[in-house]
Amino acid sequence: MFAVLLLPQFRLQAVLRFRETIPNCLLAVTDEDGRICELTAAASEQGVRADMPAVQGLARCSSLQLLPRAKTTEQVLQHALLELADSLSPEIESTGEGCCTLDLRRAPATDWNSWSETVLKRAEALELKVALGVAPNPDLAFLAARRADAFLVVQAPTAFLAQLAVTEIDPPPYLQALLRDWGIHTLGQFTSLPRGELADRLGPEMDRLWQRASGQTERLLRLVRPAEEFAESYEFEHEVETIEPLIFLLRRFLDQLTLRLGSAHRVAARMVLTLTLDDGKAHQHVFTIPTPTADSDVLFRVLHTHLEDLRLIAHPTALRLQIEPVHPDHQQLRFFESPLRDPHRFGETLARLGALVGAENVGVVELEDSHRPDAFRLVAPQFHQFAPTVDHDEECLAIGLPLRRYRPHLPATVRVVRQQPVEIQSSEVSGRVVDLLGPYRASGEWWECEQWGVEEWDVEIEGRGLYRLHQEPSGWFIDGCYDAELR
Repeated sequence: MFAVLLLPQFRLQAVLRFRETIPNCLLAVTDEDGRICELTAAASEQGVRADMPAVQGLARCSSLQLLPRAKTTEQVLQHALLELADSLSPEIESTGEGCCTLDLRRAPATDWNSWSETVLKRAEALELKVALGVAPNPDLAFLAARRADAFLVVQAPTAFLAQLAVTEIDPPPYLQALLRDWGIHTLGQFTSLPRGELADRLGPEMDRLWQRASGQTERLLRLVRPAEEFAESYEFEHEVETIEPLIFLLRRFLDQLTLRLGSAHRVAARMVLTLTLDDGKAHQHVFTIPTPTADSDVLFRVLHTHLEDLRLIAHPTALRLQIEPVHPDHQQLRFFESPLRDPHRFGETLARLGALVGAENVGVVELEDSHRPDAFRLVAPQFHQFAPTVDHDEECLAIGLPLRRYRPHLPATVRVVRQQPVEIQSSEVSGRVVDLLGPYRASGEWWECEQWGVEEWDVEIEGRGLYRLHQEPSGWFIDGCYDAELR
């Protein structure tokens, strides 16, 4: 058996996805040429037709609402449909826009009516309005899907096809006109004609049409494998001035995306939020999830925290959320290792701190690859990556005393005799230098505009202890104090 998953009025579904509409609304979707491509039943009752110019549609129904095609959402719907099909069969075909075909011949014998009901429930959870057709070959399953209200299982192909109109199999216009002139209107009437004589008189194209009308067509599926892309998007009709519409849509986005992640046995490792602004620019932010998860509440808190403190110079006109999936992590900790008690709450706290002081001022300290003293940068913490294990047998022992640095460095006034510091005055420590080592000179990045150069001294201040100070073009500074107790 074969099955076809069909999204009726695919373009209209894409436009109405995540959009609150009233029943029996007068709405039509227009293409790039300004022609109506799909419309609601209520608009059709007012005399509006597909392939009609939008101006003519408004002339027939002045209250008709026109919306352009949502191509980004159409891609999302197509991908969600393929993911659903891939979870049902390993052999699927992307037959067309809003349509895919499944090869179920290797599936165990089952009650196809119960199977179809289960598939429709899964599609409903993904907010996909699917028509399902099951039949012995792909073309027959497609016809069944087009005729189905919800699902249709074809057990008797001859009886099913006999009642269909000839237009259901999309004959070429000249053959359709010829059959109409002959008084042939249904497939049953068509297949009652002798196949051999039709082929002799009208050629192989009529013979292929007769095979389709009798349900005898067999073809190979063009198999595809859907990429693991989990994204949702929405285009607003007007600019958004508050965060409430964004939060409402992101909640619905995450409900759908986490369902799709669960079906694919994946979890979210990162999220990419993109806001298209009315000035032509875009705001994009990447969220690293502390512990990869498919919990929509956890992911929503991360997004909500970011939006609460977000300030934009322009208004959003479109919203897109993409999730980068990974396999669930099942890592065994070492005996003395312990994970964060709640890594998601820790990540949320970091996000709040970043909103207060700036994301560039929150992170984990990492030494820069430079000879410049105390050169470091802040990087985002990698919650789900453990530090490499250190072999203590080969670990190098620290040499020298630990230095407790002042941040920022303390400005100091230094009296110099014979190019050596002899007395220091500062807000924290002052006194006479009784012993010293140095100078230790270092410089770097002379090939850049921000070149640097320092001259360091280790000094002992009378009655106070050991200190490090350095001189640069802007003056003298005290770097920190040595722990003399460890000598």
